[in-house]
Amino acid sequence: MNNNLLRKTMIQKRKTLTKKQRNLAAFKASLFLPKLLSLLPKNAKIALFLDGFGEIPTSLIIKFCQKHQFSIYLPITKKNKPLLFAPFLHPKTPLKKHRFGMYEPLTCPQISANKLDAIICPLVLVDKKGNRIGMGGGFYDRTFAKNPNVLKIGYAYDFQLVENLQTQVWDKKIDLLITDKNIYRF
Repeated sequence: MNNNLLRKTMIQKRKTLTKKQRNLAAFKASLFLPKLLSLLPKNAKIALFLDGFGEIPTSLIIKFCQKHQFSIYLPITKKNKPLLFAPFLHPKTPLKKHRFGMYEPLTCPQISANKLDAIICPLVLVDKKGNRIGMGGGFYDRTFAKNPNVLKIGYAYDFQLVENLQTQVWDKKIDLLITDKNIYRF
């Protein structure tokens, strides 16, 4: 099956999950979050996303970051550019829905990924080598290409992990994957 068909199938599978199933998966995944502490500096700057398309909910990651006094950033999209990131002071940060339907902050200043310690990114599929497929916009691939030293962490349901994906030269791997069943290092 080609990647576009796999993407479409997996997005549909995610959308069939009930809110209860999604929240249970998020709870199970949150049990692996403490394993990140040894990989991150004190007062780490962490970018993450707000779930909105059936992804595993990120609310428990936000609570984890707040508990450990990590600074939280959300992505800002600009057409054909790497992502920029703005501070997220949950729940005070004003948000707007961008053209793809995700929420991004209206706050400034915006920083580039090289100022971050880690990026927790969404994905549609990931293989056992750390190759990821997102929604198809290339935003994370462009960001990772320009910032290879940032810790790249995928966050997904375990059923999104597949044996092997067809990759393109622009596809960038993640370093870690946190799911509802395990944490994987690539």
